[in-house]
Amino acid sequence: MTDANSNISASKPEPYSLSVVGIGRTGAGYVDGLLRTGEIEDVLMDPRARVAALVIDVGDRDLQRVDGYAAGLKQRLEEQGVAPENFHYQSISLDMPERDELIASLDNMADGKSWLPKDIKLPEAGSHLSRAVAKAIYYKAYNDEPRILDVALTNFANHAEQSELPARIMVCFNLAGGTGSGMAIDLTRQLSSDKLTKKIPVIGVGQLPHSGDGDAPASLFASLNELDAMTKGNDKQDNPFTGGFFVVNTEHSWQRLTSYTDTGLQAVRDRFRQEVTNKFSQDCFMRFAVRDSGAALTHALRAADESNKAGKWMLFNLAKFTHPGVQVLPGEPLSKWHKVIDQWIDHLDDFSGLRKDFRSNHADVHVHVPREIGFDRIDQKMEQRMKDSFLTAKDSSIQIENHEFFDHLTSYADIVLSGLVSTDLDRYSNAQAAYNKLNKGEQKMCHSMAT
Repeated sequence: MTDANSNISASKPEPYSLSVVGIGRTGAGYVDGLLRTGEIEDVLMDPRARVAALVIDVGDRDLQRVDGYAAGLKQRLEEQGVAPENFHYQSISLDMPERDELIASLDNMADGKSWLPKDIKLPEAGSHLSRAVAKAIYYKAYNDEPRILDVALTNFANHAEQSELPARIMVCFNLAGGTGSGMAIDLTRQLSSDKLTKKIPVIGVGQLPHSGDGDAPASLFASLNELDAMTKGNDKQDNPFTGGFFVVNTEHSWQRLTSYTDTGLQAVRDRFRQEVTNKFSQDCFMRFAVRDSGAALTHALRAADESNKAGKWMLFNLAKFTHPGVQVLPGEPLSKWHKVIDQWIDHLDDFSGLRKDFRSNHADVHVHVPREIGFDRIDQKMEQRMKDSFLTAKDSSIQIENHEFFDHLTSYADIVLSGLVSTDLDRYSNAQAAYNKLNKGEQKMCHSMAT
C-alpha cells in the first residue's frame, strides 16, 4: 500500500476531499452515509475542495434514498453560497438487457467467447444477480453506445482530480453481493489504470454478510479469492486498490440488535434489523473515514502499511455495545450500563468475523460513548480484550481514542486490525463448502474473473 498516504500531510491534519463510488444496494448505503456526514459538508465550504459521488445499480429501487440525500446536500450547499461545480453526483440505474442482446455484446468484446452460457435465464432488474451476469451488464454499459459507464467514470475521475486539497477515492460494495462484487474489480481497474491521471489513492471497502443474511454463499468464496489474489499485486493494473482494502464486519452490530428484540411480526422485525444494522455500519465507517480531516483513516492506513503481517487487508469491525431501548433503559443505574457494555466487549472475539487464531500486530480503537458513561473503565476493558484475543504477544501496539457520542443511548467502538487475508475470515470455509457443492457451470457464474 505504498500509495495509501502519499498525498496526505504527515503533520497537522488538513481538510481533504473524499470521493466515493458505490455499487449495488450496499454501495449506495456507503455513499449516502458519506453525504450525510457534517464533515463532508464542511469540507465543501473550502473553495479548493472537490467531492464526487457515483452510484451504480441494476434497477433503481435502491437509488431513491441516496438520490434524495444528494439533492438535499446540493440545496444546502447552494444556500451557503458553495459553487455547484464543487460537488458532483450521479446515480446510474442500469437496465436488465435482453439475453440475446447481452450475449451478442459480450461476443463482440470477447472475440466470440462470452463467459455466459447462451441459454442463460436473466433475472428481472432489482432481483439478485450472479457475479458473472453483473460483470456482463457492466461491460455492456461500459462498451456499448452511449457508453454510459465509460462516460460516468471519466466525469467522476475528472472531478476528483480537480481538487486542490489532498484527495482519496473509495469504491464500496458487498463482498457477497452479485451486483457489487461482480462489477467492483473491473470498475476499479478502469478507474485506477485508465481514468485517473493523478496519484489519488483508491481504497476498496467490501462489506461482509452477517449471519442474518443466511448461510455464507458460494459467491463470497469466489469474491474473496479473486480480491485476495489481486491485492497481492504491486502495480495498479494487478492491484487497482492502490490505497488499501477494508473488510467491514457487521456481525457484532447485528447480534447486538437482534439478541433482545423479539416482538412484532418476524418479517417486519427482520427487515427492520437488516436496515438498522447495515445503515449504522455504513454510517459509522464513513464517519471514521472523514473524522479529524481523515486523520483516523490515515493512521489506520499507515499502521497497515508498516505491518509485518503477510496480509494486506484491514478489518473494520463495528462493535456495538448498547442500542436504544434494548437491554438497558434510560434512568437505570450506571452500574447496569457498565455491566451491559462489559458483556458485549466480552463478545468481541465471538462476533469479530475472524478465525480464533488470527492475530494482528496493531489495533486502532475508537470508542464512542455518552459522556455520563465515562471512558476510563471501557478503555481498560477494551485494551485487555484486544491483547487477549487479537494482538500478537510481542511487538504489538494499540491506539485507543475516545469520542463523545451524541446519542445518550448508544455506545460502540470502531476497531481496525491490519494484516488480514481471506482465509482469516470465519465465513470463508463455509462459503468454500457452499462453492464446492456446485457443479462447474454453477461455479463459473460465481466469478467475475476468468477461472
